[in-house]
Amino acid sequence: MVKISELKNRLSHYLRLVQRGQAVLVCDRDRVVARIEPAGGSQRGDDAQWLAQLERRGVIRRGVEKLPADWLKHRPRVEADVVRSLLEEREAGR
Repeated sequence: MVKISELKNRLSHYLRLVQRGQAVLVCDRDRVVARIEPAGGSQRGDDAQWLAQLERRGVIRRGVEKLPADWLKHRPRVEADVVRSLLEEREAGR
């Protein structure tokens, strides 16, 4: 529940809560006057539809097996100094 003045002052914060699936009740003088909730149903269903559409279009391919527990241990070795390269690009004006 949120008062109208608080909602106006922190609208972005409350909209982020709504995007995460929470409903916000708006109060005027301790009386609920409105409810803000996510549009178009649950976010979880929207994500599943979106992923299915991307897969049908060939943009992604979803995995079928679980990742092994030690998959992060097998990261590729990178010999480049990324920070130094970035600083060199900035100095060169790129």
